[in-house]
Parts: sequence; C-alpha cells; structure tokens
Amino acid sequence: MNSDPSSEDESSMSSRTPLLSIGLAIVAVLIVPVFLYSVGPDGPMKVGDVVFATDRHRVRMMASDSDEVGTPAAMCVLEPRVQLVVQQMGPPSEGSMIAEPVALEKAGPPFCPPRMPVLVYGHQVTLRPDLWGGLRDTLSHFFAGR
Repeated sequence: MNSDPSSEDESSMSSRTPLLSIGLAIVAVLIVPVFLYSVGPDGPMKVGDVVFATDRHRVRMMASDSDEVGTPAAMCVLEPRVQLVVQQMGPPSEGSMIAEPVALEKAGPPFCPPRMPVLVYGHQVTLRPDLWGGLRDTLSHFFAGR
C-alpha cells in the first residue's frame, strides 16, 4: 500500500490535461469557420438572394415592384440585420435594388411593414448577416436578464 498523497495528485492531474487540450481544440474548430465566414468577401447580389441590412437605414417604400410612392410618408426604417429578399435589380451604375423585408422584429411606424417592397442600395445591405453584432446583442440580452 502506497499512502503517498503526492503520487495520487500527480496521476489525477495528468488525466485532466488531455481534456483541457481537447476542449480548446473543439472551441478552435467551432470559432475558426465563423471568423473566416465573417471576413470573407461578398459575392455579387442577384434576384432571389436573401440580404441583410448593414445598419439602421431610412429607405423608400414602393407602391408596386417598379413605382415609387411620391409622398413623404413613403419612407420607413430598416433595423440592422433585417432580412430582405431581392425582387429586382436596378441599373448597375446606381447599385439600387428592390427588396422585401421578411424577418422583422419591430412592426408599425416608422419601421418597414413586412412584404412591402423597399428601395435599397448596395451599401445598405450585405449577403452575410453581421455575426458579431448578433452575438453582441444576444449576450447583452442574456446578461441584462431580459
């Protein structure tokens, strides 16, 4: 019988060491693709693509797929990371497109109603959602206790 407590501590510490390295490897495998996806280039946008608002933008609502509404009340606000489906591309020199918001968190004025075509420009939307902003919002809601 070996009653040396130091030999038992060494054996238990050596058995825990691989778990830490395996855990770090799993975290790296999960984080690296997210990082590469978020820094990769955007491709060209085309009809039928789902795009995401880059920030809070004031956009013009459309009466139909091609006619602008001429009243000042025809403006609405898109929230960051709102999903839009591209319905029609404008001239390449303008970089504009007509898209319909599909996933809205807020409804009612001044926010854009769902399925109402809006006129957006290339600098207002991206093909990839803002993963870091979404993660930040999720963590802030979690820690705020909402």
